[in-house]
Amino acid sequence: MAMEPSQCELYIYAPSFSLALAAIIIFSVLTTVHFLRMTRSKAWSGIYFVLGGIAQTSGYTARLFSTQDPCNRVAYGIQSVLLLLGPTVMMFSVNLAMIEFTRALRAERFCWIPIDFQRPVCLSVNTALVLLQFIGGIMTVSSTTMNVIAMATKIGIAVFVTQTIFWLFTLAEHTYMTIRLRHVLDEANNLKPVFPNWKYWSQLFGLAISIIATGRNIVRLTMDGGIAFLIENEWPSYAFDGYQMIIVMGAWAIWYLPGKLQAELETYTSLPIHTRDPRFSGEGRAQRRHDRVQRRQERLGREHLESYGSY
Repeated sequence: MAMEPSQCELYIYAPSFSLALAAIIIFSVLTTVHFLRMTRSKAWSGIYFVLGGIAQTSGYTARLFSTQDPCNRVAYGIQSVLLLLGPTVMMFSVNLAMIEFTRALRAERFCWIPIDFQRPVCLSVNTALVLLQFIGGIMTVSSTTMNVIAMATKIGIAVFVTQTIFWLFTLAEHTYMTIRLRHVLDEANNLKPVFPNWKYWSQLFGLAISIIATGRNIVRLTMDGGIAFLIENEWPSYAFDGYQMIIVMGAWAIWYLPGKLQAELETYTSLPIHTRDPRFSGEGRAQRRHDRVQRRQERLGREHLESYGSY
């Protein structure tokens, strides 16, 4: 059932004090945890989770002010823009961790985009999307002209669609890499993975992208499409958008992958060159090819001897 409408045109419903307060408390705690884990591990790629958490906390703080004064346009504008940008900013850390994860596994050759180009590509695409989303958000909250609002809505829809396609592409590339890596490790069954329990850590990427790129963006697209149920009630924006980010931030705070990757990188680079794992180097690949050819020749030789003995 729809909530009681506010007395001005900004909110169709009366903003909930309790929902906003709960979001502020939870996001404040999670942002603090991410900040502490980032500084202790010196995994600076995690800064975007901190910035995204600050955006979420500040956005819901502005929403809390709106519960007392629903007609305050400044508070409405702040919460609208910051809650729009928070999850997008978090995806910077997810994409950067995905690149570092590939490097930690020495699986660069399985990437569709060369690994040296992935960081600038991800940063450039995500930055462009954040800026466009920011412009669209500002246009929506600051304009009273229907043509401008309609244009801002189209910009927002285009950004959500582009985000979904790009982030799902990165997830598909990551999935392909993990499948190929499993195949390599299964072939060389006497070798252990470079990154312990890497299959479990890999699930964090699927969690983040499935929630932000698909779940959250689809809900936002549906709201932009004018579905009455979603825009006339406040709780869907919490249940299917804001509180979903709590799951992502909470999982990445508990299993802090940027810190794990930083530790793995420091351990690997501190090893002498001759002790580093050669599996994914050119020399290691050549050795595996040689071993496969030798096993095939031995098998053919045994089959030849068996067929000769049958005569």
